[in-house]
Amino acid sequence: MRFELPTTAVLRDLASGVAYSQLQIKQQMALWQELLLGYGAQRIALAANSSAQWALLDLACLDANLLLVPLPTYLSESQCAHVMAQLEPDVYITDQEQLSSEFTLLEQVGDLLLYRRELKSSGAAIPSTCQKITFTSGSTGQPKGVCLSAQSQFDVAFSLLERINQNAPKHLCLLPLSTLLENIAGIYAPLLAGGEVLIAPDSLRGFNGSQLSNPQALLSLISGTTPKSLILVPELLQLLVMARAQGWQAPASLEFIAVGGAHVSAALLQQAARLGLPVYQGYGLSECASVVALSAVDARQSCASELELVGLPLAHRDIEIINGEIVVKQPFLGYLGDAESASDKVFTGDLGELDAQGRLRILGRRKNLLISSLGRNISPEWPEALLTQSGLIRQAVLVGDAQPYCAALLYVADTKALAQVPAYLAQVNQQLPDYAQIKAYQLLTQPLSVADGTLTANGRPRRAEVFKKYQSEINNLFVSNHVIGESYEFLSNAG
Repeated sequence: MRFELPTTAVLRDLASGVAYSQLQIKQQMALWQELLLGYGAQRIALAANSSAQWALLDLACLDANLLLVPLPTYLSESQCAHVMAQLEPDVYITDQEQLSSEFTLLEQVGDLLLYRRELKSSGAAIPSTCQKITFTSGSTGQPKGVCLSAQSQFDVAFSLLERINQNAPKHLCLLPLSTLLENIAGIYAPLLAGGEVLIAPDSLRGFNGSQLSNPQALLSLISGTTPKSLILVPELLQLLVMARAQGWQAPASLEFIAVGGAHVSAALLQQAARLGLPVYQGYGLSECASVVALSAVDARQSCASELELVGLPLAHRDIEIINGEIVVKQPFLGYLGDAESASDKVFTGDLGELDAQGRLRILGRRKNLLISSLGRNISPEWPEALLTQSGLIRQAVLVGDAQPYCAALLYVADTKALAQVPAYLAQVNQQLPDYAQIKAYQLLTQPLSVADGTLTANGRPRRAEVFKKYQSEINNLFVSNHVIGESYEFLSNAG
């Protein structure tokens, strides 16, 4: 192994009940490596539910420096087709039977099916030092493949060990393992600390795709497994806070709750602190192999102004602020299919500042990117273009930053066509992955215009002015969000 796991390291599959000791982890990794090398695997794509075998395969590839591409299971069909065309994997591993003639079944390991895939082209060029490609959720219609070296992943894992400093942690993975944050901070770091990692499939975690559909299942899992640590996106933290306020008792074992992936309000952190939850705020991005900064103390020990900070950069990080933008000084291999994106610095697109102690404060984003409270990136221009392409909807402005779902302000010029809007939205949503679908809308009685300052001269919405003018209406689009993951009907309001 390129790194040696302590003898106390354990990987536990909660669906099967099977626990792998340190020795068994090494044996399983060796079996995966022998299998993959025997088939001459060059580009391995993995699209499967979270399981211990998922983690063992990932560890095996990391250890042998085999290129692995974990794919989120929530990608739409068109996004998957785009990824396959760019990547052209020769080996495809999944827990779903593939009936297409381009796949030939080679082996089955546990629930994972290993297929040889017929190549249609050579695929996009990949940097020689790239070991993993992680796909973002896609701020535009197509996800970006972020190329990462094995070393960059190790650097983050070891820096997290130093910052968190937990002895033999017991970590419960709540985010999908294809999420880079859970992959590195939830598997590598706890195992390297000699801890136990608990892995559960979507059903046990209460998830359906990228949406939490059964919050009670998630709470029961946390209570029943008594973990020491969790990693959450803001929406899951909100769930824990709401449940705690209604009488749910967090297990006494819980010592560390990391929250990141999207903006976390100081009000939510204060509420969590009052309820006794040990929450540590962090900041990172895929281009930096996940975590960039992490608080050293939890929200319970922080004053109000400190709750706006995401902590000190990790030990191996070097951050500077250039023209107000957070820039991480580290090599970036670039995006799949875009060799020119490689750089010795990562310009994050986030605005920020460092306080006198070197702690990072996030001030906003340079671009219009929305980040949902579930950590999904959405460029508003993408759904807006779909909404207005038929002419039924004249103007559309997507909203939903730091919210669990997307909503929209819509202007329909022909009032006789208003009855067609719900059916048309359903049609548009079929073209979008679930995290970018429009779950609620507000009909405007007047169009956006240059005259009232809500429209630019070339017809683009001036978002800050739109949000300011329609703040009350926008707030109302999200007031029904009391239980995340519920099946929302279109929440329509005539302006």
